[in-house]
Amino acid sequence: MPRHPIVVAFATIFVAVAANVCLPLLGGTATSVLAAQPDAGGKVQKWTCPMHPHYIAEASGTCPICGMDLVKLDSGGSEEAATGPGRTAISIAPETLQTMGVRLAKAEMSSFGRIIRSYGIVADNERLQTELTARLEGWIEELKIRAVGDEVREGDLLFTLYAPEFAVSQRDYLDALKGRDRTRIESVKTRLRAFGMQEPAIKELVSKGAVLEFVPYYADRTGTVAMIDLRPGSYVKRGTMLTRIQDYSQVWLMVSVPEKDLSFVSVGTPARITFPNLPGRELLSKVEYVYPTVDAKTRTGKVRLVLDNADGQLRPGAYADVAFEVATEQRLSVPTESILMSGGGRYVVASLGNGRFEPRAVSTGLSSGLWTEISGEIQPGEEIVVSGQFLIDSESALRESFRKLERLQLPLSVLKLTEGQYAMVDHFVDAALYLHEALTDGYDIDPKVLAPAIDVKTLLWPAFQHTKLAFIMQDSVKALEKAQLARTSTEVQAALANLVTAMRPWLLEGAPRHYAEKKLALYQQANGGRMWLQMAGKPLNPYGQGEAELTAWPEQAAGQQPTPEVSGVKGDPPAAAATGHHQH
Repeated sequence: MPRHPIVVAFATIFVAVAANVCLPLLGGTATSVLAAQPDAGGKVQKWTCPMHPHYIAEASGTCPICGMDLVKLDSGGSEEAATGPGRTAISIAPETLQTMGVRLAKAEMSSFGRIIRSYGIVADNERLQTELTARLEGWIEELKIRAVGDEVREGDLLFTLYAPEFAVSQRDYLDALKGRDRTRIESVKTRLRAFGMQEPAIKELVSKGAVLEFVPYYADRTGTVAMIDLRPGSYVKRGTMLTRIQDYSQVWLMVSVPEKDLSFVSVGTPARITFPNLPGRELLSKVEYVYPTVDAKTRTGKVRLVLDNADGQLRPGAYADVAFEVATEQRLSVPTESILMSGGGRYVVASLGNGRFEPRAVSTGLSSGLWTEISGEIQPGEEIVVSGQFLIDSESALRESFRKLERLQLPLSVLKLTEGQYAMVDHFVDAALYLHEALTDGYDIDPKVLAPAIDVKTLLWPAFQHTKLAFIMQDSVKALEKAQLARTSTEVQAALANLVTAMRPWLLEGAPRHYAEKKLALYQQANGGRMWLQMAGKPLNPYGQGEAELTAWPEQAAGQQPTPEVSGVKGDPPAAAATGHHQH
């Protein structure tokens, strides 16, 4: 097990500050890691290369990569102002806004609800059907309709029927009329109706005053012949269906609704219907009837809607997509097209007036038509960007990229770390000491011991992801992950070399005084070989035999260098710390 006091010290500090340091970092409320660098005017002019925007210089000149003249870098310093935690407003010139085609709308309270999607099949409207059935035996004489699809209008003659029983009843009716016995007249007329004689035919009988040998049948409604099984001279039996006329000016839509959603749908629930095979056709309707049963095979219930079909384009059997709107209530909403997505989050661009815009984080809820429910940093009545927000977002992202590039080029010495953050970074040093001791003392690596150092990257990443320290943490974690998987001494040696190489810029540029005070020594094999970290004292080469070169801490740590102790070592090795460290 590790015996270095610094291992215990670093671990103790990490535990003590984790609750107070790690959580604020994860929440994004950490103090800026960069020291303020304003000039007398509050702004520093930067220069960049048009072909290599990652190159940023303090003065004009030429690009060292391609030789092009540098241009002024507009990082938005004077055009942007912080307006809230983590937000920055961006100003855009009026002529630029006009070119972008920016269109604004207001966040408004709108009434809509949850959408339940299903499908439906167009069906005949049974309320608009007429069927003619033979009520006595006879023969078809004159047939005006010949095939399914024939169009008829109300009152049109369909066919005539010869039936002996009709002749007897007609004579009785004429005789009753002559006797003017109202009771007998109504009795015989009722018999004629029972035989299927229509009112127009009875009127014709009275008008002629003679028996109609061939009784006419007329269309009761305007529509289309949907069924016919007749031919001129056909013999029909009592109870035979002669024809069916269907009016298609209105149709039913039979919708299958999943059983789990059926309780949300009731009579009067609004629905929006679209037809995949009729592009552009969209209808609004309401539920007319909810059937009381559920299909045991499909686990769906039936819902009926009535649709107008004046042009006859909705044909029975056609497919339709249906969206029911349920749980309707007032909701704060914005046009759906105004919502942007970034990194898994959603936001809108708010207009602050005078060409100034600001991103606002929002959470989305229900959507209905062109509107989407939102909550978050937008209030009713605020203006937001509906079109052109992608260009505004791109403008803001470009300026943010330049700021990140500037921060990446700043030296490590500019970073300002708290005591707790130093303790967390020191876990990488702790891991390097652990690997060194494991190699020199000859014990196996315990992957769990390296886990805290690997976790440091996750904890510090929000605060330092746009600095050089981010690259150092990334490379250090890669080396530690290889160490966890190491099975041989050679693999552990390679992991240690990679870890110390990754940490070297931080050790010598970021906090040399800090590590000089900790009595740490950075060694390297002679002639530019691999490096390692250990506590002050006799150099213990974890890579085998060979001379070791001590890397002196920079001058800023002058006065902190330990006193040389061991001869035969190039450079000035630090004196052994009074820690009881085991000497080999």
